[in-house]
Amino acid sequence: MRPNAHARPDVHYRATKSLVQGDEGVLLVQGAPGSFATLILRREDGQWKIRDAMWRNTPADPNSVYALVPPDPGSFERAGSPWEQVAAGMNPSGASRPGWRMKAVFDESYLYIRIESSSELPAPGGTIRTPPGGWPVLKIATSDAGEFVLYDAVNAGDQATFGADGRANSHHRYAAYTIRLERQGREVFSASADLSPSPLLNVAGRDYEMRIPLASMGIFDSRATRITMGDAQWPKSAVGSFAVQRYPR
Repeated sequence: MRPNAHARPDVHYRATKSLVQGDEGVLLVQGAPGSFATLILRREDGQWKIRDAMWRNTPADPNSVYALVPPDPGSFERAGSPWEQVAAGMNPSGASRPGWRMKAVFDESYLYIRIESSSELPAPGGTIRTPPGGWPVLKIATSDAGEFVLYDAVNAGDQATFGADGRANSHHRYAAYTIRLERQGREVFSASADLSPSPLLNVAGRDYEMRIPLASMGIFDSRATRITMGDAQWPKSAVGSFAVQRYPR
C-alpha cells in the first residue's frame, strides 16, 4: 500500500470513544461528514498499531467497543462453564422444530447462550454441505436496558484456490457462524467465527455457545438486572420465552 498512500494533512479525525483492555484496544473515530471508522489496535513493543480498520458511512454504536475488546471472563466461565447446572430454557416440541434445545445464564460480565444440537455441528471453518439451524431469531429483554434482537446463523462460506491462469480450480465450502445484536433496528455489534476464531463464539461437538458482553447492551451493573429471552416472533411462534438464570458471583 505504501506507494499508493499519500499524506492528506487536510483530513482530520476526531475520536468519539475508546477502550483499552490489556494490550488490545479499539477506537471509534469520525472524519468528514459521512465518514466513520472503527480501529482495532494492538500494543506491540510499547507502541499502539492498527490491527484492523472498518469504515462505514454511519456511526458505530458506542457500546460496540465492549464486544470488539471483550471483558475478562465472568464468574460463570471462571467456574468452568458448568452448563450441567443450567436448566434448558427453550426446548421446542413437535415435529416442526426438532433437533435442538437452548440454555442461557448471565453473570457480571456476559450473557451466555448455548444451543445444544441433537447432531454434530461442523467446526468453524470446517467443510460443510448444508448449514445446520432451525433455532429462531432471539429477542433479549432486559429490565434496565430495553429490548434487543439477536440474529444467530450458520452460513456456507466459499474459499477458492486458483491456477496459473488466474481461474478458480477448486472450492471449499466452510461453516461460518455469525451473530448480530440489534436494538431498535440498528446494529450494536456483529461477530463471526469462520476461518478465523472469535472470542464471542465457540462450537464444540454438538454445542454452539455465544457470549454477549453485558456492557454492549448498556448493562454495567448486573446485580439488579433481569433478563428474559425467547423467540423474536413470540407470541406468534410455537416457541416461547423464559427467564435467564443469574449465576452467583
